[in-house]
Amino acid sequence: MTVRLRSIFTTSILLTVPIVDAAAGSALAQNGVADFYRGKTLNMVIGSATGGGFDAYARLIGRYMAKHLPGNPMIVPQNVPGSGGFAAGYRVAVSAPQDGTHIGAVHPTTIVDPVLGDPRKSAKPLDFAYLGSASTDVEACYLRTDAPAKSLRDAFDTEIILGASNQASSSREYAALLKNVLGMKVTIVGGYSGTNQIILAVDRGEVQGMCGASYLGVVTARPDWFSNNLVKVISHQGSKTHPEHKWMADAPATVTLAKTEEQRQILNLYDSQEEFARPYVTGPNVPPERIEALRLAFMSALDDPELRREAAGLGLQISPAPGAQVQALVANIYNAPPELLRKIRAALGYQ
Repeated sequence: MTVRLRSIFTTSILLTVPIVDAAAGSALAQNGVADFYRGKTLNMVIGSATGGGFDAYARLIGRYMAKHLPGNPMIVPQNVPGSGGFAAGYRVAVSAPQDGTHIGAVHPTTIVDPVLGDPRKSAKPLDFAYLGSASTDVEACYLRTDAPAKSLRDAFDTEIILGASNQASSSREYAALLKNVLGMKVTIVGGYSGTNQIILAVDRGEVQGMCGASYLGVVTARPDWFSNNLVKVISHQGSKTHPEHKWMADAPATVTLAKTEEQRQILNLYDSQEEFARPYVTGPNVPPERIEALRLAFMSALDDPELRREAAGLGLQISPAPGAQVQALVANIYNAPPELLRKIRAALGYQ
């Protein structure tokens, strides 16, 4: 009996030692991170010009990350617009020190253009460590209620005329997917400078509707469209909606109109970008303990009640996705079969 008790006691000590060591190691890593950041400046590299929602998100998140990051460094915003966000991405991934003193607010296109965008741009993949995404997005298709087509399904037989922005915009790309993947009767009227101009074109009757535009953005800009039954949501991208999205309650996910497995794969892969609508990144060679600290600070900032109140006052939606999830979504796109990626680019008009 004595031997058996001694054996159990010894085993319990051996089992607890690694746990204590792991906890001690974690504490040492945290202390090392705090020592590194204390008194330093951390640069928030923003892939857009000042003003606008993209900039507002980054500046708000930067202020609260400083509060939650060990060592509480000063986080300074730096706007680096250009090349569709690639200038900011390149700075963080390549030219900046790989020490955790630079994080980037980049566009999803900065990440996926090398495989889903126009190959003539010769965009090169940039390696990032992903901190997370500040929000997911739900983009949708909208159609005037006086248009001959009354639903997206009708567009298989009845022409719909959709406004679109520049070649790489989601408004043009998604209209192209409806036409070239699903085989719908879509006429694309391009040349508008952005979503607001397409909205005005819908108001004037120049076009019947648009696709690939943020639901919350459109509802905020034109609530009367829906309350007065002037325009309705005829489909949404991706499989997820939100309880606040009441005007799309009866709208189907576009992918449900796919007729083949390949069509479903194309739409699902393209739509997966919505899961990281506002990605934040750091360099790929930053020490792992600092990447982990930045990821935790990012998520803690977005869960901070004070940030949530400020965001609500600014009209910014907060629906964060953690860094590991974003990393997996990006990997899924890059690891898709090359032939599928080629077909997506062809459908988008990129040869």
